[in-house]
Amino acid sequence: MKRQSSASLSGYVLAILVLFVLGTSAGIAREPRGQPSWPPPSHHYRLEHPQHRLAYWYANESMRQAQEAREMVCGFTGQHWTLDWEVHYRWALRAAPRRVYQRVEERDRHLATCRSRKLRDYQRPPYRRDPGGYDRG
Repeated sequence: MKRQSSASLSGYVLAILVLFVLGTSAGIAREPRGQPSWPPPSHHYRLEHPQHRLAYWYANESMRQAQEAREMVCGFTGQHWTLDWEVHYRWALRAAPRRVYQRVEERDRHLATCRSRKLRDYQRPPYRRDPGGYDRG
């Protein structure tokens, strides 16, 4: 009788352990709390007013540009290049429409410069320690 109860007890412990491991791995796979998905659904934001629509567009455009800069490893820093959608959205709500469009164009110019620099670096011949093939004999 004692062996049967210890076997069933170890079965319960094993089942609880498996459930615990599965529960923690499911928690890891979920999106972290406090970080909304990008782009956020438009029904969460009041888009009736033109400034809200402009801010929503600007935040999405800013995220696209910041992500592109990060993928190209341009090294841009500062709030203009943050990957926080809310920062861009809230800035655009307070900014004049003309300034919003200027900021997007500025970022596009920076990205074009980075793109051309990367292309130029790619087209250069590789660095060699001994360019002339000197004979050291």
